[in-house]
Amino acid sequence: SFYPIIIENNSQFGANMAEYKTEQKKLLLEFLEENQNSSYTIDEITDALKSRGASVGKSTVYRLMTKLVEEKRVKRQLKDSSRKSVYRIVIDEHCHNHLHLQCQKCGKVLHLDEKASDELLYAVKTLSDFSVSEEDTVLFGKCANCTERGKK
Repeated sequence: SFYPIIIENNSQFGANMAEYKTEQKKLLLEFLEENQNSSYTIDEITDALKSRGASVGKSTVYRLMTKLVEEKRVKRQLKDSSRKSVYRIVIDEHCHNHLHLQCQKCGKVLHLDEKASDELLYAVKTLSDFSVSEEDTVLFGKCANCTERGKK
């Protein structure tokens, strides 16, 4: 016959699971904050966390990143013109008020000055009668370091 297993202190079990997920989230946020000028794929994030000794799987990283995107703490965008997503931390609310530039060589993310962003968006609107979503727009090219390295 079938006998159910009774966990007497299930609140303790839940607390341990919550602590485990909170610790993984903390490590993930620390990594993203330390690398705030770069974007990473789920695989790259998972590998980086594992190299730091974290016990974390790709599916856990994906779930945590999805939650952080929903909370608007992390930005998800397509890598170059591929279908692969990359993620980067949103530093503050100001991050939503300007365009971003991303180097196609090294992945570095630069924050375009708010005034320059506004001028560019205004020019596009005026010339094309098209409104660009600055929160979702990233301009791709090469940063100064990668351009300089390419000359040598």
